[in-house]
Amino acid sequence: MVKDDLAALGITLGGELAEEAEAEEAEPELFEVLPENWQAVETFIRCSRQWLFRGMEGRREGLDVQAVISVISLYQLPPEQQLERLDQVQIIELGALSVMNKPRN
Repeated sequence: MVKDDLAALGITLGGELAEEAEAEEAEPELFEVLPENWQAVETFIRCSRQWLFRGMEGRREGLDVQAVISVISLYQLPPEQQLERLDQVQIIELGALSVMNKPRN
């Protein structure tokens, strides 16, 4: 897709850039989510536009906790389950940050 869009503009990629574009267009890696974790994954996905960025480098710092709490409140869970859901989302967040903030070479 990216290569096709660039080709439409008369731009061709070579070397590492071409390899990166092909890798990005490959099928996403599928993984299993245990049923007891599915609602936490849904909550994380609903918060996907709530990232806070650090400085000019654009590194993701984490999710806006207040936004996550707002999304969790929509589920109308008892308070103890809300805290558990927040913990689950923060665990997912840490894993996502470790991948998203890897240097690209």
